[in-house]
Amino acid sequence: MKAAFTKQEFNQDFNHAEKVKNDFLALGFTNTKVDVCLTNGCSIYVKLDVQVLNENKLYASMFVWENETDVIVRISDHNSGLDRCGGVSGNNMTMEAFLKLIETGAIASKN
Repeated sequence: MKAAFTKQEFNQDFNHAEKVKNDFLALGFTNTKVDVCLTNGCSIYVKLDVQVLNENKLYASMFVWENETDVIVRISDHNSGLDRCGGVSGNNMTMEAFLKLIETGAIASKN
């Protein structure tokens, strides 16, 4: 990890969300809302509603209502507090943490 943060520049005119939408589509999630922030590099936030298949396999701090929850997945070129606290804070998580929920059978697409 870098000792000091160095901002990377990204093309403001490029559609950074398109590849991410396709990646989530390949995972079976079509109901995604993608926000891109280029302030400190490139951070992409993917918001989606998911079906909870096994609440016992979710992260402890996640909120669930009637076997459904919403998740915000952060994908970025640089670390944040989220990365330093294990990748999960409530229903916000890193892509790695999100993929773990799919792998363990905790969640599925709500399509």
